[in-house]
Amino acid sequence: MKSFPLVTVVLSLAASAQPTSAPPFPTTSTVATAQELNTHLAGKTFNATYADGTRVQSRFGADGSLLASAPGFSDSGSWRVEEGKLCGSLRKVGEFCNEARFDAGVLYLRRMNGEVVRYLPN
Repeated sequence: MKSFPLVTVVLSLAASAQPTSAPPFPTTSTVATAQELNTHLAGKTFNATYADGTRVQSRFGADGSLLASAPGFSDSGSWRVEEGKLCGSLRKVGEFCNEARFDAGVLYLRRMNGEVVRYLPN
């Protein structure tokens, strides 16, 4: 199996990933409630750029389906929300659960490697 930076998609799932020195959440950010996350994501597509320059796109179906892609890679599965977290499962990547916060209406997720990534509507 090839290793792609998307393996963390929305989501960074490498259990062995070590924290990076990436910037933390914005100081004015607030923990996302499950309701806020659901309203913000359902039926919409978002783009993110990781610190290494990889651009990812994630489509969150209103039915709980999830499609994620990056150059040369795509995956599908499902998503759900919990208080302060975006969670789910992708066929190739596996289970994920990422801390989520909002700042001025923008969603930020913390990847398993510690990197905080901004998700912008497509």
